[in-house]
Amino acid sequence: MKRLALSTLLVTMIGLTAAGCKADEADSPAAPATTAGAAATQGGDQYPKGDDGAKALLQALPKDPALVQKLQPTAEDYKALFVGAAAAKAEQFYKKNVWTGQKVEVAGSAGQTELKVAKASSDDLKAWTAAAEAEFPGGYKDVGPHLQPGVTWYRWKYTEPGKDSGMAFDGLAHVNGHWVWTPKPWKALEG
Repeated sequence: MKRLALSTLLVTMIGLTAAGCKADEADSPAAPATTAGAAATQGGDQYPKGDDGAKALLQALPKDPALVQKLQPTAEDYKALFVGAAAAKAEQFYKKNVWTGQKVEVAGSAGQTELKVAKASSDDLKAWTAAAEAEFPGGYKDVGPHLQPGVTWYRWKYTEPGKDSGMAFDGLAHVNGHWVWTPKPWKALEG
């Protein structure tokens, strides 16, 4: 009887171990479809990292208002975006002011169908290069020293075709395998 119980326990443990190994394999870079699916539930990342992924996501946002909710950062995402205590401060600010459970929309007016996208690395924002200054709001100069190095930040506008002004947004970044949105990050770190 003891052998039967021990054998059953051993078979169960082997089964659980094998299942655990398969889960680890699914999280490895060699299995992008499963990894993307996991990220989609975390951060809405059916859109790949980089300019093309950013543009596709930003074009989809006005058509799918529920998609913006999937851009809510996790505690680990704030740490990937902001240095030290700034991460916790930003997380607190965004939970109180943006990610409150209320519907958040990212769209232009009906006639604003053209998308204009600009980007800058956190290093350029920290150094406040001419390119960063030309494309990003001045608040990024203040928040630059609090940004993690090596992160690309995106700013975008929905404009009427042929026009330069429109509904402007900022704060999109790709961290931890998915897109997140922290608009006007300098406001999160004020005071």
